[in-house]
Amino acid sequence: MSVDSEAIETPQDAERELFRAFVALVASRGSRKGAWELVKGAGITDQSLKAFYAHARKDGLEAVVTTLFTADKLEAIRALVANPPPLPPKRVAVSTLANQYYCEMQVHLGTLHDVRVTSAELSAGNEGHARLEAEAEPITEEEVTRRIEVGEKMGLVELGLAGEVEGVPLIGRADRVQLEGSKARLLLEWKFSGRRDLYPTHVVQVEAYGKLLRASGFETSELVHAVAVIPRGGPRPENMAETMAKRAADIASVAPWGERKIASQGEMPDPLAGLGVRRLDSSAFTLFVFPHHEQAAERDVSWALGYWKGARAPRRTTSPSRCRACPYNAAGLCDVALTAPDGRYKSREMITRDGDRVHLLVATQAPNAPPHRR
Repeated sequence: MSVDSEAIETPQDAERELFRAFVALVASRGSRKGAWELVKGAGITDQSLKAFYAHARKDGLEAVVTTLFTADKLEAIRALVANPPPLPPKRVAVSTLANQYYCEMQVHLGTLHDVRVTSAELSAGNEGHARLEAEAEPITEEEVTRRIEVGEKMGLVELGLAGEVEGVPLIGRADRVQLEGSKARLLLEWKFSGRRDLYPTHVVQVEAYGKLLRASGFETSELVHAVAVIPRGGPRPENMAETMAKRAADIASVAPWGERKIASQGEMPDPLAGLGVRRLDSSAFTLFVFPHHEQAAERDVSWALGYWKGARAPRRTTSPSRCRACPYNAAGLCDVALTAPDGRYKSREMITRDGDRVHLLVATQAPNAPPHRR
């Protein structure tokens, strides 16, 4: 997560230095949840995590920081900047973990440099997520707990999950989880793409969520995963999220799942091998449905965690096409790229900072470039 303080209009010139320090402190938390915990704990916001997350997702963290910097909160902001709480242990987002199966070197470079990408593709994905999230009605944590205790069925959207796996703290927000009391029945992830394909990154993401559900006390022995690939610009029928969840459950109930054999793997596992996917195509979406397999999830997640535990150096991709589409390559930050960038990213500005995180690159996708494939 990065915030460009130079690009934000300072509310009052007299408080410019305080504002810049506040921006830097919020950005140092490394995630939207970490930023919310910081400002919530200091009494600077009364927003719920869900509301804060939705605001940041829709308008960017810059906009959230700006709205918080008001006259009535200056005293609390000064106190926070003067005596900030220590940084929590480094937490790894599930989406970041999954992206290691795309290019682990890209993930590694993301820990060293601030590269912020804006594109029509990313905007469409954010808007699509927001539209599906809007179908759900707000519910309190107390009500969720009550329904779990009495064994009710319910679907939870944007469910925050956190837990420690092999000593590494993982965090994430599952798009939709269908529960029956304490039993997790279905985990549905939404992907917005021009290609209706299932990728290893998709599989690892839902596998990791399955492990976090289990770590949170949910029963996952009958958990089924569904990845919904939604074409950009396609039809958006009413109650689409509910429809996808129902269709995925229907697909899963057709017949018992066959036994999955986990073959021996080389250095890097193949999450798609032996997956036994059931597929459904419609004009509005494509569903890929498969059961959660604890042994496969353990293998796939454990491989990715090896990097975060310092057990090995980051592994670069073997695909030149991924290097051509990489923003870090476009920014001149990757010295192991297999080929030159294809020009889809254009630098708008570069700010050099002191310290380890030295680059902030704002890039935008070139109008006629092909979409970035996962």
